[in-house]
Amino acid sequence: MKKGSQLQWYLFLFIAIGLFSINLFIGNMLINIGIIVLAIIIYQYGSPVLFKEYNARKQKQLAESRKIREAANEVLRSGKLLKK
Repeated sequence: MKKGSQLQWYLFLFIAIGLFSINLFIGNMLINIGIIVLAIIIYQYGSPVLFKEYNARKQKQLAESRKIREAANEVLRSGKLLKK
């Protein structure tokens, strides 16, 4: 499945939420399977389209935390922190 427009993915997300809400009252297992498949498709292909800014912000924070972790590990390995 190719990446589509944001409107398309919001529509799929709305359908999945609607089916889930309906299934809370009905309790049909076949609908559950359909909802799970639709949710996996939305997560796999729609998430990069729907949450582009959020994912970019999280990637930036992850890169910064990796830098800090590497610097802290380097200081601890070299022993410069404990030497006076």
